[in-house]
Amino acid sequence: MKKKTIVALYVLMSVMTSACGKTNGSAEETLAEPDYILQEYETSTSDTGDTIINGFYRVENENPKVTLFIPYVENKKSGVFYLDDHSVNKKINSLYKQNELNNTPTGTALQRSSNCNTPFIEACTVPDFARKYYKTGETVPDWNLSDMASYAFVYSAENAGESKSTSKTMITEDVCAFSVAMYEEVYDEIPTMKVSVYGIPKSLFKDKFGKTFGSKEFLNYKDTLKKNNYKSCDLLCTKDINQTGVYYIDYTQLNKKGDYINYIIDYHFENIGEKVYLLTEKSGGYNITNNELFNQWKTEHAEQLINN
Repeated sequence: MKKKTIVALYVLMSVMTSACGKTNGSAEETLAEPDYILQEYETSTSDTGDTIINGFYRVENENPKVTLFIPYVENKKSGVFYLDDHSVNKKINSLYKQNELNNTPTGTALQRSSNCNTPFIEACTVPDFARKYYKTGETVPDWNLSDMASYAFVYSAENAGESKSTSKTMITEDVCAFSVAMYEEVYDEIPTMKVSVYGIPKSLFKDKFGKTFGSKEFLNYKDTLKKNNYKSCDLLCTKDINQTGVYYIDYTQLNKKGDYINYIIDYHFENIGEKVYLLTEKSGGYNITNNELFNQWKTEHAEQLINN
């Protein structure tokens, strides 16, 4: 950061004056010492030229048009996406490519046409000090934390221009990476995110859809499974996440018998509605090229594997 300035605001809480009177023909007036509260606002400019106030980016968002305050993290973890990467970073496409390469496990190759997926969550609130920057009646943006679920893989249309797909056209990859920014710098306690991966049996899809299905009914079916607490699916692995980092799912380990047509990744938070700063995002899809090297990497990075 550069151009750091500190503005001190002095608030006069009480000024006491005594009544004027005359004693022995002379006037006496007493002024008590003022009582001050000191409040400091530290303003600086980042290397990208963006304003930082009290450790928060002040960002003018265009769509929708609101003012956002996003925590400034000076020492970011490699391979992780942060909220300001989308709102402040001027080279987001380059960052995507860089993170995908940084997250590549040993013994795998990055797939540029990646079609693996993870739920995207963006949660943000406005710090108390920043509320003075909003006009009376203006909406103060708060993005609440909420549960989220998504399919692990997408399907391609059987023929170009068609909206229907078949259960045989699922696009798969061996390993998926996703990043989680939990902003430990902001909290005394970090909210826990439970990640669960459910396998959707092939027989279930066959009974539900037959050979072909459209994209809308496919997406709606995910919501139906969620409402039923995934009773028709198999819970394959689960992990509690409470720190910033890059995490992985090894699908080759989950589907050794080829029983599943797809997977659902579910994020669950115990304190729904709690206002926090958090971002989860897919950050790479990979195919295994050397099993021996990959298995060694998995042993060394076991804490990052959901199915560990």
